[in-house]
Amino acid sequence: MSVTIHTSLGDLKFEIFCDTAPKTSFNFLALCASNYYDNSIFHRNMKGFMIQGGGIGSSGKGGESIWGGSFEDQFHQDNIHDKRGMLSMANKGPNTNASQFFITYASQPHLNNVYTVFGKMLEGWEVLDKMEKLPVIGGTKKSEAYRPVDPPVIYKMTIHANPLADEGIIYPDKHGGPEKVQ
Repeated sequence: MSVTIHTSLGDLKFEIFCDTAPKTSFNFLALCASNYYDNSIFHRNMKGFMIQGGGIGSSGKGGESIWGGSFEDQFHQDNIHDKRGMLSMANKGPNTNASQFFITYASQPHLNNVYTVFGKMLEGWEVLDKMEKLPVIGGTKKSEAYRPVDPPVIYKMTIHANPLADEGIIYPDKHGGPEKVQ
């Protein structure tokens, strides 16, 4: 299972962990398939830490899951922030996942079991390098401190394979388990 994020700086390809983070993967893939992320931006860039996107509008903030609102965390012992290029859900505290995600620039073990890891980067390392080097507005205002001067745009997402959809597996609501549709 993989997804390519097509950005204004180039493409980033990720393996999605449908087996160990199925509900989170389902949410992300459904948002990708609905063009939710198209023309959104990466609004936060912290060198040596991460770049964040997946919000709505020109601010890049906010956003909802495919069920509306947020959904619970989904941790797995194999899904950890152990290297550059890990893909995780951004949140505002426990069980507040929605649409925003981030990509790590380095190992971030303090984020384990705080943010749901649901993928890892396969290709596009030179693009991630460019992202990390982007200048930010800076200053003391929280909304601008790490905002890129020229935020990278997510043009679109390409889903290369979706085993959840291929097998007819859906999560009809954010609280329930998976169901198989015919």
